Formats: sequence, structure tokens, C-alpha cells
Amino acid sequence: MLNKYFSLYFENVPGGLNLANSSGGTLFVRGADSGRLAAARPGRADPRLLENDFFSNRLDFSRLRERFREHYFASYSGPHIHVITLTNRCDLNCSYCSASSNTSCADMSRTTADHLLDFIFSIKNDRAVLEFQGGEPLLNFGVLKYIVEKARRLSRRAGKKLHFSVVTNLQGMDAAKLEFLVRHRVAVCASFDGVRGVHDKNRVSGSGSNYDRVTRWLKVIRGRAAKGELEAPNAICTVTRDLLPFPVETVDAFVRNGLRRVQLGPLDPLGRGAGLEPYPQEEYFRFYRKALEHMGKLTLKTGRAVYEKGAFNILKSTETAERSPRRNLELLMRLAYDHNGDIYPSDEARMLAGSGDDLFRLGNVRRERLPDVLESQLARALISSCFGEFSQPYCARCPYNYYCRLSPVYNYMFQGSFWGNLPSSPRCAFYKFMFGLILRLKSERRWRGIFDIWLREGVY
Repeated sequence: MLNKYFSLYFENVPGGLNLANSSGGTLFVRGADSGRLAAARPGRADPRLLENDFFSNRLDFSRLRERFREHYFASYSGPHIHVITLTNRCDLNCSYCSASSNTSCADMSRTTADHLLDFIFSIKNDRAVLEFQGGEPLLNFGVLKYIVEKARRLSRRAGKKLHFSVVTNLQGMDAAKLEFLVRHRVAVCASFDGVRGVHDKNRVSGSGSNYDRVTRWLKVIRGRAAKGELEAPNAICTVTRDLLPFPVETVDAFVRNGLRRVQLGPLDPLGRGAGLEPYPQEEYFRFYRKALEHMGKLTLKTGRAVYEKGAFNILKSTETAERSPRRNLELLMRLAYDHNGDIYPSDEARMLAGSGDDLFRLGNVRRERLPDVLESQLARALISSCFGEFSQPYCARCPYNYYCRLSPVYNYMFQGSFWGNLPSSPRCAFYKFMFGLILRLKSERRWRGIFDIWLREGVY
């Protein structure tokens, strides 16, 4: 009966209903409004329902056509994000390191880097983002420099726009390395767990406090960014059990170090992280809600955006015309490369291979080009898995499936199945929590003001 009037999926949540439809429209409705919808009595038409294509007989097909075109890659020209592992060596001994199951240490060679750049520049699009990871990428800084300098030369001939970034623990940063990064505008993202005692307990250095090094170099990089010499730095926080009591303190530590974009990642049982004491997911959700509430207060107090990256991505995708086209089509947006040139659909798949399981290896830059990768049976299976509404009853009924990014790599790693058992999937529960929280907050006047500031100032 409901479908007689409406084009929507819904989920009952405290205080009302979260609504969504197959074109990406979202809405939270409260009280009597949600009761009328649940009973299939539309009553007076809510203009928000009309504007977002929730009435099945009042659809704006020109708007729908454009949304679907963006969402399903009508203008697709190939992956533009390239996650490059320069080495699997590291100079810290982190308790939760997802790469620590590697059995050998190896660096990317210049020969492999040449093949990698040949592969990247064979893709016929007009931009490329090269993100350097590890291990610790600064330990193979010579090859990082080689790739950046050669990519610059190639881009001038190819007319391709380039963006570089490096994800680093900053343990090996020095003045000469920073000068190179500044000269070539290589953005810096640091690993930073916020609270000093927790950071130094988790991120163990053999030469003094890594917390001190991170905060010192963040200050230096911020100073260079303030002069317009490179982008402002960002940081990633891994939420372990030790950090759960400190949501407010974690946010304050980010802000105190000039980091207004906070990234709070739950602990994944990869590498050494599998040996840490797990915590109930609801404890992370409580931590996250408190941290987000504090970010909202700081945003209103200062008039400047203090925001969490995951929440902002959902807000941006559901709120603006810049709708995410990716669903979970990671393979069509980004590729990851190991130090030996092996190609993977994501960095998680590359890490899995580091533990000895290379199920998701798509090829090697020495032998394959993008058409070879995309035409493989594995690539086709990965792409088809991204449309859960066609293959998974649990996804077909979910109001968030339009935006969902549940990865088959994650399903395989933690549930032993390419498709996963979604009702019991922690990652599925995580995304439902995130979507549900942001849609509910969007309906509150106070948070509307906060989100307006986020949308005005925030960056992905």
C-alpha cells in the first residue's frame, strides 16, 4: 500500500523515520508526519517530499536523469586515485598496525616506479591523485622524490593535473624532506591518536615520544601552509579501547594542533590489531556521538568548521549537488599498488595480500594495462558486488543502499565470504549508524546551522 503513494525506503529510528529513495533523496521525518507515512496516509504534501522525489506520481525525471548519470559513471574515464605503497618497512612498532603481518621487508625500486607511472599515464583521464603510503613512506624517500619529479615531467606533456599526498607517522621527517614536499606541494596526512598517553602507548618509538615529533612537525607544516606554500595538514586517528574514555579530549587535541578536520577510524582486526582486546561496537558509537557533539559545540562557539571526515562525506553526498558517484565502485575510482607493482582494488586488499592471501590481486604494472585489469573475471565480480540491491535482500530494503560503500574485500577478510552476511556485519552496522545519525541531525535546527558551516568550509 505504501508504494501506491511513495517512492521510498525507510528505517524506523528513535523519534521518527529515516527516508531515502533510489535516486539518493534523503529525509528524516518526526512524530505525526512519520505516523502518517507509516500508515500510508500522505495527508498534506510536505514540500520536502516533493523536492526530493518521494512521491511516485510527482517525479522530476530531468533531475533523476542527471543524478543517475553522475551516480553510475556516465562520464567515467578511468581511476584517478592511485594509492602507492613505497615500502612495507616502518620505524614504529604500533600495537594495531594493519600491515604488521608482512613476513618480509621490501622497498619499491625505480624500475617498478617507471612501470607504475607508465600504467598511470596510460589511463586517459585529465587528473591523477598519487597517495604515498607504507609501511612508512618516508623510509623510501628517494623513490618518492623520483616518482613526483618524473610524474611532473610526464604531466606537462600529457596535460594531466596532478595532486600528491603522503600518509606518514612523521618519525623520519626532517627539514630537507619537508622542503621537497613543500616545493612540490605534496599534502601531508599524519597518524595521530590525539591523547598523548594513548598515542605513545599505541605508536611505540625506539627514540623518544612519537607524540612530540608529530605535534612539532604538524606545527611546522601548518606554518608553511599558512603562507600558502602547501595544503594544511590532516591526521587520522585509530580509536582503540584505550581512547574510548576520551572523546572530548581527542577532539580538543586535534583542534589544539590546528587540525579542524578530525578522522576517527574504528579499530579493524588486521595485522597486530587482531591481537588487541576488542570492544563492543556500541562503545565506539557512544564515543563517536560524544566526539561529534563536541565538534558541533566548537563549530558554533568559534564560527569555524570542526568536523569529522566520515560524517562530512555523508553530509556532502546527501545534501548537495556534488553527490558521490562512487557507491562502492572503488575499482573504477582508485587502485592500490604494492611495492612490487602488484595491482589491487583497494588498500585493504593490498594489506590482505601482505598477510599471504592475494585473492584480490588484479595484475602487475609490469604486464597489465587498465583494460586488462577491468576485463578480468575478478574485476567484473568486484564491480557487480557493488550493486547490493540486485543481489542482497538485506541491501534491497535498506534506505542507505544508494550511498553505501560496503566492500567485498572487507566481507571476505572478516566473514570469509565475498558477499558477506550483512545482518551480522560490523561494517554494515557501522554505516547504518553513520547514515542514521547524520540524517537525524540534519532535521534539527541547531545542527542545520552547524552543518551549514561544515558545508561552507569543509573539504573531503
